[in-house]
Amino acid sequence: MNQPDAGRRPYALPVGAGWTYRFGVDFTVKAGEVRPGGSAAVLEYVTVQGEEPPDHVHPTEDEMFYVLEGALTFRCGEASFDVEQGGFVLLPCGIQHGYTIRSPGPVRLLVVTAPVRTGANGGWGGFVADLETGQGELISGPK
Repeated sequence: MNQPDAGRRPYALPVGAGWTYRFGVDFTVKAGEVRPGGSAAVLEYVTVQGEEPPDHVHPTEDEMFYVLEGALTFRCGEASFDVEQGGFVLLPCGIQHGYTIRSPGPVRLLVVTAPVRTGANGGWGGFVADLETGQGELISGPK
């Protein structure tokens, strides 16, 4: 029987490892989008003022940024978010977005992209959905 995740193997990467691609800046892919059964991609990159991408839209995936170092202002539609080291922002698919780097030195970002599933309602049935729907106790949340 041909399983959707046939051929997938666990792996670990040491610090700084991954598949690096130049696309304006150097992106290091930790988990890619095109692997069999892939459901999210994870990238890390370093950038500086002046290297910001133009505002753009992703029609098929949500984009999430975790700021490892630095300070940025993200724009998404009419919303604007100042995010610094340790902060997080979710930019939903289909909405024009971009960012401006506010810190003078390098900014290091961890980026996760995940496809929006057509017709999906209530997640994809993973353990996070279990937590969110009552199998886990909510200790705290955003204010």
